[in-house]
Amino acid sequence: MRFLQLMVLGLSLSFSHFAKASDQKLASVEISIDDKLLAKNVGVRTLFVIVYDTESKMPMPFGAMKIDLKADAKGSIYKGDLTTANIQRMNKDAPLPKTIRIKARLDKDGSAGMDQAGDLVGIVEKLNVGDKTKITINTAI
Repeated sequence: MRFLQLMVLGLSLSFSHFAKASDQKLASVEISIDDKLLAKNVGVRTLFVIVYDTESKMPMPFGAMKIDLKADAKGSIYKGDLTTANIQRMNKDAPLPKTIRIKARLDKDGSAGMDQAGDLVGIVEKLNVGDKTKITINTAI
């Protein structure tokens, strides 16, 4: 009986390590919008947070998160962690990046894809995985 208890404990510890390894923090972010863009933001209710591996030669992002806003963006609009569990990864087999670039985009038509006219963006370049950052949406496309 003691052997069985030790075996179950060992398996539990093994799986808990696996679960933690599968959910890794990429960054802690706070996203806000520059006041000068508030007039261009009316009716825009979709925020995409897009993570790129800065060392990758591919233009495809590492992953992205879509956030539906309840009201027009004003001031701080999102604060939280980006993890491998809460973003949609483009390639689940891709290794975790060492450095990342994060783009926050208020998307006028609410559809994923390339930046389009009417979208508002802010970018942070060359961030170490696990770091904390602030992103200001300050550019109109």
